[in-house]
Formats: sequence, structure tokens, C-alpha cells
Amino acid sequence: GPQGKGTIPVPIATYLGLSILRAIDLGATNLAMQYVNYPAKTLMKSARVVFTMLFGVIVAKRRYQLGDYAVVMIMVAGLALFMHADANSSAVFQPFGIMLLVLSLSCDGAISNVSENLMNQFGVGQDEFIFRLYSIATLAILAAATFKGDMTEGARFLFLPGTYDEINNGEEPTWSVARKIFVVVLFSTMGFFGSSCSAAITKHFGALTMSITSTARKATTLFLSFAFFNNVCTLEHIGGIVLFITALIMKSLRASRKGRHRSHSRKKRLRRSPERTPLVNSTSSIEIGSGGADAAALHQRRTGNSPMRHPNRSSNVV
Repeated sequence: GPQGKGTIPVPIATYLGLSILRAIDLGATNLAMQYVNYPAKTLMKSARVVFTMLFGVIVAKRRYQLGDYAVVMIMVAGLALFMHADANSSAVFQPFGIMLLVLSLSCDGAISNVSENLMNQFGVGQDEFIFRLYSIATLAILAAATFKGDMTEGARFLFLPGTYDEINNGEEPTWSVARKIFVVVLFSTMGFFGSSCSAAITKHFGALTMSITSTARKATTLFLSFAFFNNVCTLEHIGGIVLFITALIMKSLRASRKGRHRSHSRKKRLRRSPERTPLVNSTSSIEIGSGGADAAALHQRRTGNSPMRHPNRSSNVV
């Protein structure tokens, strides 16, 4: 939507820089899938809270409580345990894939903190911000895909019936063109809706809260991945997942206690607030020339101290 009245538009150079970082983030994530399996990628991406906190300290100069660091450390411990199990199982795991994911997470941490500052500083709505950010990022990704030749290959896959293997092997197609286009549109729409919700959480509750929420979502995806696909699940995998769930529960309990404390403090302030407020501040009623004199006269009329009604006190009025 249009920007609100009186707000300053975000500079196009800022959108351009963030869009380039987002394009690198998405490209590195997709490329990493050639070197790690989906559960490893999902749990590695769940460590975005570490990078969000790191860039929050560097970019936004934030200070986190000791409990927040403890939650993050438990998440990292769960990640390390899971990755160690993945390295020793039949999963696809290569160091280059982890490097790509670290690059992706670094870009995401910077984007989250800068986005929070921009939306609050310039008064930009999350939908407008996401639309402009991803529109520019889409152009960058299209340029890169065209340069590599992936655009032609993708268009061929989209406008020919069948899956990728069925097209290459000349097999009977099981997917129609209309069905594939519908899935792509649905996937894109749901992705934009999810990004809008993430941006809203970032704007109103902060980048760290958004990262914690995203971590919970990715944990659910991880469980579904092990349930529906043939991924080897060892005791180390289970231990890593348990540590992640423990960290999420700790964060939820901390947030609940903070919410109750803020509510209690607000009620105490309301009980202590005065019931009535004086109409005119007597200490500042005669500081602006005739306006101050008018205010003093109004105050006298309302309190019954008018010199018209008490002639014997007229000498006290300046």
C-alpha cells in the first residue's frame, strides 16, 4: 500500500542493498541442497537465531539478557549434536554445503535487524516493505538464472507435462502443465504470506522473536521430514531435537514471565496514578505574555477567586 502521510520513503539504495543480500541468501540456500540433505539444511537454518542475535549486537547495538544467551547456546548444542549424527549417518553432508548455509544465515541476520530498524524508523508497513524488497530481489535472481541458463531449463520443465525425470526419460507424464503452474502460484502466494507474517513479527516484536518463531516452524518441518522420508534417525538426532525443544520451551517460559511482569507493573502504575489533573499549571501560567494572563484569569474564574467577585483581593492580582 502507499506510505502513510508524513512518512519519509526508504531510499532506493537501501532496498537495493537488502535485495542483493536476500538474493544471495536464497541462492546460497538452494545451492547448499546439492551438498546436504533436507533435515540437515533445516536444522542448520534453524540456527538463524544465533546470527540474528550476533548482528543485533553489531548492527542495532542491542543488549540481551543472560537467559537469552543461554537459550541460544542450548540451540547451538542441539545443532552441533544433530550435525555430528548427520556426518556419521547415511545423510548427504559436505563442508561446502555448510559454508553456503553459514553465508545464507549471515545475510539473513543482517537483513532481519536492518529491516526492523527501517520499518520502525520510516513508518513502513510490512507488506509494502516485503513487496519492494522481494521485487528487486526477484529481478536479481532472474538475471542470475538467465546468465547460468537455468531460466531456459526451468521454462522447459514448467511448460512440458510430467516431472523432471519423466521429461528427460520420455516417460508417460503424471503431471499436467496446469497442475504445475497452480502449484508454483500456490507456493509463491503462501511464501509471500509467510514473509509478510515474519515481517510483521519483526516490526512489532523484534528480530530475535521472529527468529525464535521461525525456529519453531523449522522444527515442525524437521519432524515431518523424518516422518515422511527415509532419513536415518539415530539417538544423536533425537538428542539434538530434544535440546532444540528444551530451548524453545525455555524461551516461551521467559516470554510468558516477562509478559506477566509487564502486566503487573502496568496495573500498579494505574493504581498509583492521580484521579484528577489540575486544569491549569499554576507554575507556568504567566510566562507567555497576554496568553499567560488569560490563562490565569480563566483559572481564577473556575476556582471562584475572580477579582470581580472579591474586590478586597484585587490588589493581589498582577
